[in-house]
Amino acid sequence: MKTVTFDEARAKFEQVFQLAVAGETVVIHRNGQQVALRSVSTATELDMAPSGYFADDYSNEEVAELNAVASQAPKTPLP
Repeated sequence: MKTVTFDEARAKFEQVFQLAVAGETVVIHRNGQQVALRSVSTATELDMAPSGYFADDYSNEEVAELNAVASQAPKTPLP
């Protein structure tokens, strides 16, 4: 973790930014306040389970019961 003043961060923003991109957490402080600059992962498309992957997880009776419960749910759209 690297700590810099606000003025240092402003003067060397490109270097501070590149440190964060490289995985370093950079703490910027000014007048007793601190903020952290760090890189975050972006969401990627999730892998889908292949068809039938969960086939052995529920019996036919459980599936029928769950479908019956789901069919009773209100059909109102989410806000």
